[in-house]
Amino acid sequence: MVKQTIYIILILFGTLLSFPVFAEESGVARNVEAKADKILRQMSEYMNTLGQFSFHAENSVDTLLSTGQKIQLGRSVDVSIKRPNLLRADIKGDILDQQLFYNSKSITLYGKKLNYYATMDAPDNIESAIDHAERTFGLVAPGADLISRNSYGVLIEDVQSGVYVGLSTVHGVETHHLAFRGEETDWQIWIENSEKPLPRKFLITSRWVAGAPQFTALFTDWNISAQLKESLFTFAAPAGAEKIDFLSREN
Repeated sequence: MVKQTIYIILILFGTLLSFPVFAEESGVARNVEAKADKILRQMSEYMNTLGQFSFHAENSVDTLLSTGQKIQLGRSVDVSIKRPNLLRADIKGDILDQQLFYNSKSITLYGKKLNYYATMDAPDNIESAIDHAERTFGLVAPGADLISRNSYGVLIEDVQSGVYVGLSTVHGVETHHLAFRGEETDWQIWIENSEKPLPRKFLITSRWVAGAPQFTALFTDWNISAQLKESLFTFAAPAGAEKIDFLSREN
């Protein structure tokens, strides 16, 4: 029963809090406007220059009930990154209250409501650790695609077309609005129009899923000059917390 419980948590965590990892597809003919491609590359290159940073995200996701009715669930995520090998995410939402810690050696997921936690060994850098967690346990870190060292490559992988929509304002910040289309998924991104091209909004539409559910993330409170202590990324089990095992995707 314990393993079943943590497995449900991980499915919800991965499905509701992550960005898509687009499947590799060789020979995809891309028709992306030069301006859209340039701005997406600039964002990726800028993000790669950040050694340590933090941000807040407000996420919403459409979920279909068995009746076919679509409802929207929300959550907030506070993410702290210290490259190359420290990550923390605090997630609180309609059905989730979790913390994720990565400290260069292991990944720990703690569920506050159940007071359970699970730990796995992990590679010694963020990108490899995230990939290992996703492949082995289906666990996806919030904003994984955007914090990757190759965010451009990950995002553009399945793209068939892309356009520059125009300038837009997101929470008072002027942004470039870009729209892309893959084989099954449409996605849009709003990137700050400044010398700091940070992502400010991200929206995904699953066209071939009934009801065309959407995932939306709004990014605020960027701190690109954060001085993050290593203790922030170390999990200390609360009193009474029970350690359990992650359930492999193969089980």
